[in-house]
Amino acid sequence: MSINNIHDKFFKSVLSDINIAKKFMSSLLSAEIIQHINIETLQYAETDFLLPDLKEVFSDMVFTVQKKDNKEVYISIILEHKSQPDNFTAVQLLLYIAYGYYKQYKNTKSLNLILPVVFYHGKRKWEYKPIEELIEDLPPELKQYIPLFKTVFIDLKAFSDDQLHSIGDAFLTAILLLEKYAFNSDQLAKRIKLIYEKLNSVSNRNLLLPVIVYSMRIVKIEYILEIIEGLPTPIKSDIMTAYDTLIQKGLEKGLEKGLEKGLEKGVVNLFKKQFDIVQISDIMEISLNTVKSILKKHKLL
Repeated sequence: MSINNIHDKFFKSVLSDINIAKKFMSSLLSAEIIQHINIETLQYAETDFLLPDLKEVFSDMVFTVQKKDNKEVYISIILEHKSQPDNFTAVQLLLYIAYGYYKQYKNTKSLNLILPVVFYHGKRKWEYKPIEELIEDLPPELKQYIPLFKTVFIDLKAFSDDQLHSIGDAFLTAILLLEKYAFNSDQLAKRIKLIYEKLNSVSNRNLLLPVIVYSMRIVKIEYILEIIEGLPTPIKSDIMTAYDTLIQKGLEKGLEKGLEKGLEKGVVNLFKKQFDIVQISDIMEISLNTVKSILKKHKLL
């Protein structure tokens, strides 16, 4: 599994909680967008707008939200697979959006606005270039034929830590800090204690296990073990539970190579902690059928 798929799976698992998705949109979309939509109507759309060629460069999560007139808009969260800037991403987005409108037309003979939100947290800050900046030296008479569209481009590197803290939601701030420094383990290690302290204040403890497991994949375990004694008891307990069930008894014994004992124990422990089979599939990175067969074997389904 590539590092980008690890990040994508984690971020999708976070946004699979609709309340977190609403906070994400409210915090990172501009005021000029928010004023025209009712964020409380946000729902998951059972569709995607990805052509096969684009699955190598993007993954997406598509939501619907109502405008003030109750008509729907699609908001596509597009996860950028590249860890480095690519000047020609706008060309790929053009294909993505065009297919989204074509798919609507083909299925419903009607069109709703697609609002593309590109989420990037790679190693370098990225100044996104629209198509009109990629085609140079055109006279005005020809420039008017360039297909123009706007994109919400969220580059976490462009946000200071203070800006992320000012969001006011401890869970979302912790997630975004993890994502911002995901490719810089030294900088993330300096912030991991603060991130765990943020997570300690989260009331829904079921949200924490995927986050802690993700942090253990992108921060060296020794950094976590060094700071754990200085953490409040609740989050310390959550970290050790994650370590015992998923790292010590799973990943370190070759979970990703499919060692059955560690794999089964991880699935069973997650199910007993009231995670559903979709969440378990995402966390453990195995198919739904594998999750079901393990649970049936242990007579839990």
